[in-house]
Amino acid sequence: MLTQMDRLTIYSVLCFITFCSLMLRSPNETSFIALGGLIAAALGLWLELTNSPELEEEES
Repeated sequence: MLTQMDRLTIYSVLCFITFCSLMLRSPNETSFIALGGLIAAALGLWLELTNSPELEEEES
C-alpha cells in the first residue's frame, strides 16, 4: 500500500513529465492527451494536499 508521501511524489513526477512534454513540443503539435494528463495529475496532487491529515501542522 502506498503512503501519502509516495502518492504525492508520483503526482509531482507526473505533473513534471507532462508539463515538460507540453513545453518541448511546438504549438502545432500540442496533444490534448498530454494536456489532459497535466490537468489530471494536478487535480490528483491538489486532492492529496487538501485531504492530508498527515501533513497538517500540530497545534500546540
